[in-house]
Amino acid sequence: MKKILSTVFALCIVLMSTMTAFAQEQALSEKIDEKINGAVAYLTNGVASYGADEAVDFAILASSGADVSAFKDGFISDIKSNLDANAGKIVPSYGENMATYSGVIIALNAMEEDFTDFYGYNISDALLSLDPTVAPASLNYYLTIAQALSLCDGADSFLVDLCDTYAVNYTMGSGVDYYGFSCDNTAYFVGAVSYGLAADDKYLPILEDAISVIEQYKVDGGYCYNPAYGTDANADSTALALMANCLYRNAISQEPQSIVEYVTPIYNDLCTFEGSQTGVFTFAGADSAYSTKEALISMIEFKKLAVICENNSASIEEITTNKIDVVEDLPKPAIEKESTTEPATQKKNDVVKSPATGSPALAVSALTALLAAGIITAKKRK
Repeated sequence: MKKILSTVFALCIVLMSTMTAFAQEQALSEKIDEKINGAVAYLTNGVASYGADEAVDFAILASSGADVSAFKDGFISDIKSNLDANAGKIVPSYGENMATYSGVIIALNAMEEDFTDFYGYNISDALLSLDPTVAPASLNYYLTIAQALSLCDGADSFLVDLCDTYAVNYTMGSGVDYYGFSCDNTAYFVGAVSYGLAADDKYLPILEDAISVIEQYKVDGGYCYNPAYGTDANADSTALALMANCLYRNAISQEPQSIVEYVTPIYNDLCTFEGSQTGVFTFAGADSAYSTKEALISMIEFKKLAVICENNSASIEEITTNKIDVVEDLPKPAIEKESTTEPATQKKNDVVKSPATGSPALAVSALTALLAAGIITAKKRK
């Protein structure tokens, strides 16, 4: 009898420990946040200030949610001085352009500054005064521009013209030709034009094609740049595939839980390229600012979805360990232009655990069963 009670007591301790560990498990968004903070710290190390010339890069940093307060005053001062000196225009050292205006809008918005009345200047109007059919210096800047336009009132027609211009570079079945075809080029295209989908659903067929093109670059361990240059996965392409899938699937109104289920394996592959510090990513095995920046872009989008899931009271542990094989065939719901940000409530019982993942809930159930069996045996022998 004493041996049985000792066994039951030991099992109780294990059960309580398991439940406590499960309750204290760190949320996915917090894990991503640690990497985001590490990436921002690495990218800003040794940087004295940011201004109009660095607006696109600073927009990424500011929108990450990391602490960039050390650079806020200097950035605002530089932008104001530039506007004052150029009669309400922002003219960096390489000339007035959409990308710089867009970076400024995103950064100011992230720092809770009104970009429509910034010391009396309406930076949104200045951006919309430019010609959207003039391609930016880099096609990758379309992502920044489209993101900024999504923040501006009355920008739909401008955004459509912008996406139409970008689409000229797209070949169905092959992707974007920008010094050749690549996973990275097409991923940037998907990210930018996903914003355009809110303005015009005509982009849905081309986006569906682009997503399928990105999957052609999927290899063991992530995504490669282009098989012609090697089939090894790399941080940059894997990160951009993650970003593209997050933005595209959110644009077509898939539930955040479904998106997180789909993209978590991509995120896990990306994490294998982490370098010497948390949030620092590598190229050819060495820490790389370029890889870290593109990883940061993807983690910002992934974190948004994780936060939505957590605030919706869904178990993020269940969502991210769910290995549903049919996730590739997730239905594509009709586009809802009125609202695409309100997630549907998902019951926890609707999430099916894979036996291979090892569920804490399953462990608790097993221990409970053992306890019950032990207590019953004790009663019978009493």
